[in-house]
Amino acid sequence: MLSAKATVLRDGEKVSIDADLLVPGDVVYLKSGDRVPADARMIYVNKLQVQESMLTGESDPVSKNLLPVEAKLGIGDRKCMVYSATMCTTGEGTCVVCETGDSAEIGRISQLVSSVEKTKTNLLVQLEILGIWIAVFVVVIAVGAFFLGMFGPFKDIWEREDKTVWEQAFKNAVAIAVAMIPEGLPAVVTITLALGVTAMARQNAIIRQLPCVETLGSLTVICSDKTGTLTKNEMTVVSVRSAKSHFDVTGIGYAPKGDFVDVNKVSVGDSQRAFIKDMLEVGTLCNNSSLVQTTDVTGGEKWEAAGNPTEAAILAAGRKAGIDTKALYEAKPLLGSIPFESDHKFMATVNESYGVRMMNVKGAADRLIDICKDQVSDDDMKKRAPIDKDYWQQAASELSSRGLRVLALCITEVPKSIDMEALEPAYIYKKDVTLTMVGLVAILDPPREECIPSINEAHTAGIEVKMITGDHAQTALAIAKMLNIVDKTNEHIVYTGPQLDEMTRPELEEAVMKCNVFARSSPENKIQIVQALQARHQVSSMTGDGVNDAPALKAANIGVAMGITGTDVSKEASQMVLADDNFATIIAAVREGRRVWDNLRKILIFNLPVNLAQGLSVFISLAFSGLGGIPLTAIQVLYVNMITSVTMGLMLAAEPAEVTIMERPPRRPNKRLLGKLVLWKCLFVSVQMVAAVIGVFKWAQVWPDGGYTIEKSRGEAFTVLIFMEIAYSFTTRFLKQSAFRKETLTGNKWAYVSIAIVASLQVLILYVPGLNDTVFDVDGINGWQWLRVLIISFVLFLVIEVEKALVDPVLFPMVKPLLKKLGLVTPRYEGLRSRYSEASEEKGADVAKETNGNSEPKP
Repeated sequence: MLSAKATVLRDGEKVSIDADLLVPGDVVYLKSGDRVPADARMIYVNKLQVQESMLTGESDPVSKNLLPVEAKLGIGDRKCMVYSATMCTTGEGTCVVCETGDSAEIGRISQLVSSVEKTKTNLLVQLEILGIWIAVFVVVIAVGAFFLGMFGPFKDIWEREDKTVWEQAFKNAVAIAVAMIPEGLPAVVTITLALGVTAMARQNAIIRQLPCVETLGSLTVICSDKTGTLTKNEMTVVSVRSAKSHFDVTGIGYAPKGDFVDVNKVSVGDSQRAFIKDMLEVGTLCNNSSLVQTTDVTGGEKWEAAGNPTEAAILAAGRKAGIDTKALYEAKPLLGSIPFESDHKFMATVNESYGVRMMNVKGAADRLIDICKDQVSDDDMKKRAPIDKDYWQQAASELSSRGLRVLALCITEVPKSIDMEALEPAYIYKKDVTLTMVGLVAILDPPREECIPSINEAHTAGIEVKMITGDHAQTALAIAKMLNIVDKTNEHIVYTGPQLDEMTRPELEEAVMKCNVFARSSPENKIQIVQALQARHQVSSMTGDGVNDAPALKAANIGVAMGITGTDVSKEASQMVLADDNFATIIAAVREGRRVWDNLRKILIFNLPVNLAQGLSVFISLAFSGLGGIPLTAIQVLYVNMITSVTMGLMLAAEPAEVTIMERPPRRPNKRLLGKLVLWKCLFVSVQMVAAVIGVFKWAQVWPDGGYTIEKSRGEAFTVLIFMEIAYSFTTRFLKQSAFRKETLTGNKWAYVSIAIVASLQVLILYVPGLNDTVFDVDGINGWQWLRVLIISFVLFLVIEVEKALVDPVLFPMVKPLLKKLGLVTPRYEGLRSRYSEASEEKGADVAKETNGNSEPKP
């Protein structure tokens, strides 16, 4: 392994040493392309910019300076500091090492990741509980069956047949245990989860831990990063202002597709379009970036920024106005430039056209408005008027209040006597230079179009969406309003990381339940938010792409990493990776998670009554010698468990989602897998199956004409159990809705495949010599017996459909108060909306008042 190197001052000389040898106090030299070796404070800066996205989530490089800041500010606001593992993009600088190793920000994040304890999913907990209950129940029944065989009516029969009583009792006890244990259930559960993982992968959601599939279905809160997940991570010009007009720009991203419309959303006329083109030529000429046309994975057109995203946004807007960039650069060649620096906050280029040298200036609106002396009037580049600074400042302020980044575009003519190589920022401040304001452009990283309906779908499903970002509060709140993330009752509340740091634990829990937008958040803040939500019994997911997101990803119930922009550290800490970095994919995964949970319950409701019916059929037959024998043998029971139950269970695993699946609220975080519905179905269905199996077994021995042989009777009992399984599986496909619907016949093609397999195998078992009498101890049944089997199976289907229509909507509401008193009802935790008492509302109003309705505290 090669160690990272650092250039340091040792014994008065610059030397290169291994970065792991650095100690606090070392003086380190940085230049463009260097990786910062340790956390350090700047003591000299020359146009130094550092890419800190892995720590802050912000895509733009940060310009460094020497101005001290408060220690409580977040990493993104500490512009006098550089941090280990970040990359210098331009410039150079000198710094003094403050922290190294685990004490550095990157090391502290690593410690946070290792200190977070992973929570166990509800499915694993419920399966453990289910296993314990089944084990206890089976042991009790098996022991009872053994003693029933030892001392019951079959004792004398076995003695007359010269059979060892305890051996026969033990065999039957084992047969009952085998019958009641759902041996195929673990395999079916695993396959169900695997099918869910496959379906999610097709929708660009890659699951890294199998049990997390069902956890997605119980999410109550989705905590999402902003940049690249809720937004396109493609800066876009959305508004243009001149001294006379206000134009909005349609189309998002770098693709040059869109139009310019007025305040009435009407497309602009030719004269206005010509002026907009002239205005954006200023931004296009004053530009060091470019747009590159490529193709995406589907072969479609894709535009990418080569250089600064903000400059690329202006280029895209220029193309929408009809600017041919290549032709423009040829017609107006570049003669000189003033690079952008944080000190003067503007960039300028000098271009020549027809012998006239024109300086094009682009920069911060607040800085350039004060410098300008006149403005373009009447949307005509040839007309001038004195600068109306109040108008421009008000316009810039109004655009900024919407979370937009505002840049001013200005021009001034440059005499040919000026030396282009000696051009300095001070030039435009000269008294004899008249800088003309052309207009303002407002830029935003726009929301993804598909996110808005996805967030609305999440709200319909009872899931709250929270935005947690390292961006500024105003920008975060503006995007949140566009996406309908903010709660209408608290639409002006946004908390910053420093504000969260000052809160007590109860205040923090209240804040995360009430507020949906968090800005300037640190890694610790993200963990605090997740843990506060979990303390309020919420099941939360957290999205992230940087190293700084890893602790929160691991702490969340579902950590979601970005597949395109995400770091390896964030992916390793997550349970799910979005291959397309799209928020809409999370909602699709939630829908699939709910489907998986529904299908797991359907499989459980299907398997347990069948297993219980098998065991009870053998158990009850031991108690009554008048039945003439045991209706089901051990091999038949094992066959049902391992073949038919698994085959029909796989059909239920492939059951598509019900239409209303995203209209239901999230299930309770501690929802029992073995709940009231499952227990009731076990009792109700197993009783009918036991009665049918034993009844058919006895009926076949007495009618018609004195009855059939024990093998033929057992064959009919075995067959009626199999076909009742088939009938029961069809009604189980819809837990609470009627199965008398079109979807029963058309919704799941695998239902017919499973029925064909099970029915065909049953015919083989009944009629293939050697297989029927030697292995399964049955004989083929005749037409009358088949008729009884089909009628009984259909009657079972009808009875369960009647029960479905009456018990859940009528009986359960009547007995629920009694169950609550007995503590048999799982408590339902409150949702995220309308959950506060009047006192909490008053306290929240006080907090909002203290922050002036936004994230910035009053001075």
